[in-house]
Amino acid sequence: MFTVLVVDDSSFMRKRLKSLLEEAGYKVVATARDGKEGYDMYKKHRPDMVIMDVTMRGVNGIAAAKMIKEEDPDARILFMSLVNDPEVIREAEELGSLGFIEKKDHRRLFDIMDYEYLQR
Repeated sequence: MFTVLVVDDSSFMRKRLKSLLEEAGYKVVATARDGKEGYDMYKKHRPDMVIMDVTMRGVNGIAAAKMIKEEDPDARILFMSLVNDPEVIREAEELGSLGFIEKKDHRRLFDIMDYEYLQR
């Protein structure tokens, strides 16, 4: 089963994404409310993919992704955020992320998820 870690500071978004992903047949192994917790959960669960918000208190998504990539250069990280800053998007791309999509773009989320699942 394709496993996912959801990292977002909004409890509503964590619950919403978890529900959507599980309804689509993916297994959410953990959720995290900030980048530090996301990094810890990544090390513990080693999911197939991380869906990461960018703006969070404490360790933000970009910093957390860097930490995860240092731990596992092959980690698959997809940024899902309301932020539409070209500089942040560039940073995400330089990290080798799978993409950067808006939180409301669930169709694109599942297109990427399905593609990554098939590549596994």
